[in-house]
Amino acid sequence: MQKSKDAISALKQKYAVAPDVHSLSDEQKAWLQMKIQTLCSVSQEKNIVLALQKIQDRLAHATEDLPDSELQKIVSFVFENMGEIENLVK
Repeated sequence: MQKSKDAISALKQKYAVAPDVHSLSDEQKAWLQMKIQTLCSVSQEKNIVLALQKIQDRLAHATEDLPDSELQKIVSFVFENMGEIENLVK
C-alpha cells in the first residue's frame, strides 16, 4: 500500500491535472506508466480496482510503446478517479 500512496503523491506533485501525453517525451511517458502501474496494485473488489487491474495488465504486458491515444485514456482515467484511488490506498 505504501508504494501506491507514494505513486499517487508523485503523480499529484508532478501534474496538477492529467497531462496531454502527446506533448510528453518518451521518458515522461515511461515515468507515468510506471507510477500508474504501481498505484494499480491495490487489492480490493470494486469497479475502480477492476479497471486498475486491467490497466496494470495492459501496461505490464505491453511489448512496445503504447499509442499516445491509449496512454491518454489511461492517464485521464487515473486523474479523473484520483480521489477514489487515493481512498483505496489509505
